[in-house]
Amino acid sequence: MPYQVVTNDSGRHSTWPDQKELPDGWETTGFVGSQEECLDHIARVWDGPGPRTVRAPGGAAANVLTTERIRLRELSPAQVAGLLEVLDGEAVSDGYVENYPLVGTGFGARNFQTRTPDELRFGFGMYLVSAQPDGPAFGDIGFHRPPADGVAEIGFSLAESARGQGYATEAVAELTRWAFTQSGVRRVVAKTTEDNAGAQGVLGRAGFLLERTEENVLHYARELAPGLPASEPMRDDEEERAALSKLGKVRKAGGDDLAFVAGSDPLRRVVRDGKKLLAYAQSGDKEGVEDPTNHLMFIVVHPAVARRGLGERLLCEVREHARAHGKTGMVTGTPDDDHPSVAWVRKHGFRPLGHHLITRRDKGAAPVEAPGGFTVDAVDRADSAAVEEFVDLATRTVAEAAMPGGARMTADADEIRRDLVEEHDGALLVCRASGPPLGWLALTPLADGEDASVLAAQVVAAAAGEGVPAALLAAVARLADEAGAASVTAVAEEDGQRELAGTLPASGFLPVAGRTIWFAEVDPRP
Repeated sequence: MPYQVVTNDSGRHSTWPDQKELPDGWETTGFVGSQEECLDHIARVWDGPGPRTVRAPGGAAANVLTTERIRLRELSPAQVAGLLEVLDGEAVSDGYVENYPLVGTGFGARNFQTRTPDELRFGFGMYLVSAQPDGPAFGDIGFHRPPADGVAEIGFSLAESARGQGYATEAVAELTRWAFTQSGVRRVVAKTTEDNAGAQGVLGRAGFLLERTEENVLHYARELAPGLPASEPMRDDEEERAALSKLGKVRKAGGDDLAFVAGSDPLRRVVRDGKKLLAYAQSGDKEGVEDPTNHLMFIVVHPAVARRGLGERLLCEVREHARAHGKTGMVTGTPDDDHPSVAWVRKHGFRPLGHHLITRRDKGAAPVEAPGGFTVDAVDRADSAAVEEFVDLATRTVAEAAMPGGARMTADADEIRRDLVEEHDGALLVCRASGPPLGWLALTPLADGEDASVLAAQVVAAAAGEGVPAALLAAVARLADEAGAASVTAVAEEDGQRELAGTLPASGFLPVAGRTIWFAEVDPRP
């Protein structure tokens, strides 16, 4: 049903079904669209009965949170006023279920309208609750005020038809989760009465604990990682590095061996209980990657203390660190079979940015036929000129390659020489047709019964699509078979290295795992 934006003599704005007779005192503004479009239009043109948040051009107008079943949409001041008009009978809307808004909704909305400009903080307002993806609103939830001294208070109400289905618990848990990702929030509180068994049940199921009762009012609270130690700087000694590596293996996680850009200021924090390592967080500019807008981050929590808010607490520290360094995004990675980590990053607003295909060619795999028209030669490491030609080729092709999100690998000849030539003594392969080289590949050493891996491989941009990866991988397969290597592992980024990723299976490299790259905004607020 189309709607129109209407206004009255006092300057209030509201929505009204198009073509329906207007009530006395109201007139059309000429804007017609869906109800959502009308509400957005009102938010842009009307300040409402109270100050609005000053937002940067193009900034996010409101926070939106989603779970598997419900959607929480933060209201602008104008939309809060429109909600009150529906409640007071001054406007109608089919955007709500029957018998909603409630009297309690009005209390929350009128409390919102008393806020000062400084109290109109993104995310800490009033939300409508609806079923996914775009059902009518059947409840509301929100904060009484922005957090003070690390404490935020929430309230909620649901239409009777939506009760008893777990929606309120889901909404309270989701809004509380979001609050704990915001800077400085360590405690979320809520109040209800002794005769409101429904609200008591919701709070209990959402992880809130009853702290005290005062004059028929029950005070509940939920704390972030209660009873767990605060984070502290990483010592970076041999004992701690071993503990990081052990925890990383337990969680199938990474980030225990990150090398950050020299001279930068990475975040490196751990949470210890005596000598036991409970969690770690690392974030910053990764060595070998040029990414002026994003920090690479890893947060790893021991399974023994999972689901207690420790990861959320560390995520707050990572966000603050990135924000202080002018970053606008965070990038991380999770193994595809690490289902708890995948669920965790999704829950905290990360979205897929790229995917690494991990493949392996085992001993005894069928021989690979090399495509015609190419020659692949191993660089003679004793020939300094040949080594420098390889380093120059690798430097040029690395500069051409884009990583997920637009980041680029650092095209520094000294770093490439160190990483591919000096720190490893495996084969360095160069592919040619006739004339200049078209691509390269670097291997770890191949030995009888031992595992090896492809360190890196790149193709000159002008030779894309000509079959260069097939020639390089055929050479790898031949060398591995001759050496009797137990296996060779190769990794390709499926978007940035499409030709390589598509060629691997045909060269005997079968998919064995995958790793998803995720991105989240550091701060969606304007």
